[in-house]
Amino acid sequence: MKKVVIIGGEGNGGVIASCIEDNRLRFNDLEWEVVGFVNDFEEEVCGYPVLCGTDNIQKLLDNSEYYFMWGIHMIGRNILTEKLFQKVNIPKDRFATIIHKTAFVSQSAVLEPGVFVMSNCYIGPQSFIGQCTLMMANSLIGHNTVVGPLCHFSVGSITSSYITIGKCSDVTLGAKVIEKRKIGDFAVAGAGSLITHDIPDYEIHVGAPAKFMKRVRED
Repeated sequence: MKKVVIIGGEGNGGVIASCIEDNRLRFNDLEWEVVGFVNDFEEEVCGYPVLCGTDNIQKLLDNSEYYFMWGIHMIGRNILTEKLFQKVNIPKDRFATIIHKTAFVSQSAVLEPGVFVMSNCYIGPQSFIGQCTLMMANSLIGHNTVVGPLCHFSVGSITSSYITIGKCSDVTLGAKVIEKRKIGDFAVAGAGSLITHDIPDYEIHVGAPAKFMKRVRED
């Protein structure tokens, strides 16, 4: 049994914790055990203790038994997500990879350390999912799609095949991306949108078909 510390709060962090709990209780998968959270604002998250804030994470890194899961993603303020990730500076090999037992992940797909895959997700063959990317329930990623680090796929999103997505970008609630599109760095496919064209770096596109709405905040 390996011990995992979740960095974040009750949103994405709570989802990660509930995935681990469900794998343990319903599927008798005892590989991972949540020991607590890293959080700058709370003393307890989802019934688990907050072990420290992001400024003091080195004391947890000094314990070689602890692995980590990244559970922070600020949609529309994606740049701040990456800045905080760089601040904690956790070695790649100290991240866990958590996959719910109901998810399908092709044998030929590559998942980097820190990837989270929730219930009923699909990851197609020859796909590549970058470090600490989060896939929420019922999200789908087609074959031969390449996803950068720190991306976020909301509930019910569909990302088709032969797509390239840069770092720290979003395919949000119920959005659909057709095949052979490119989504840049820090970019957002808005909720319920149909993405029929490329989305450049730092841009938010919404609608069906989607159109440019605004740039992501850079402060």
